[in-house]
Amino acid sequence: NEALDHFLQGHGLRGLYTPLELSFSASKLRDMDALSKSDPMLVVYTKMDGRLEEIGRTEVILNSLEPLWITKTMINYQFEIVQPLVFRIYDIDTKYHNTPVKMLNLAQQDFLGEAFCNLSEIVTKFNHSLSLNLRNGSGHALQGTMTVHAEETASSRMAVEMTFHCLNLDNKDTFSKSDPFLRVSRLSESAVAIPICKTEVINNNLNPVWRPITLTSQQYSSRDDPLLVECFDFDASGNHELMGALQTTIAQLENLYKSKAGANFYSKKGQKKLKGQLFLDTFQEKVQHTFLDYISSGFELNFMVAVDFTASNGDPRTPQSLHYIDPSGRLNSYQQVWNFLTLLRYYLN
Repeated sequence: NEALDHFLQGHGLRGLYTPLELSFSASKLRDMDALSKSDPMLVVYTKMDGRLEEIGRTEVILNSLEPLWITKTMINYQFEIVQPLVFRIYDIDTKYHNTPVKMLNLAQQDFLGEAFCNLSEIVTKFNHSLSLNLRNGSGHALQGTMTVHAEETASSRMAVEMTFHCLNLDNKDTFSKSDPFLRVSRLSESAVAIPICKTEVINNNLNPVWRPITLTSQQYSSRDDPLLVECFDFDASGNHELMGALQTTIAQLENLYKSKAGANFYSKKGQKKLKGQLFLDTFQEKVQHTFLDYISSGFELNFMVAVDFTASNGDPRTPQSLHYIDPSGRLNSYQQVWNFLTLLRYYLN
């Protein structure tokens, strides 16, 4: 890899690469909690010069031993070099559930296992999906597997904003009403459902109206590619009960909005018509502008910097402090903000 890098740089070449989006799921994870199930999060690393470099973290899935993460990791596939990947899964302690995932100290979480592969092993699979057995830090097999799926990314910045509501959902609870939420997935060519978005949970309501969601063209691929919309009754245990599902496309959702009609829910395999209908209150196509779009169009920014000399953030020698100096080199909150301001100043100049 080093020799090839040196050759390409010496000849003013970047090498050939394809931007990829990695999706993740896991199965039969170990249960590390006493009164509930594990709350897993996956961390992705590349191995460069014999050391690991973190390139992404998923969200935390509460109470699940079969997590299907929505957060994706972006990576450039360079077919002329070897690109080792390491995946590590952690059970996130309850007291850290309100902490942003990028701020989590992994040493304070329960380790559920890790897996290894080269990026080429994923993209050379027929369906671009690879299942891996989890192992402990010593390389011995552990319970559970994880699956990584790769797809090429699109360059378009078009997006669709939609507002959904449902009527007359089937009640799944005994002493109250269901707590529904929607999950939207893209169906790949091999019929693998890849989750791309989900709504918030509406408590105790069989006629829920959710906040608007936005799907980018990168997420839904094209207007005619199949999507799976599923409605679940939320359960704190993680065993969400399916209230209905339907297969559709962005083009069909637009027609549904224009007609003001409702779409019927069906069972998971589409064999049985279920109670409840899905409606669209808004459907709007828009362009997602980047930070540089605003700057190049004359957008002006003013900002002030203040230094806090109080001791309210705790001892900088403890990991809980926002001023903590991590021996591994991980930046604390203040260092991250300083880097952002430095980058901002670079663009403004």
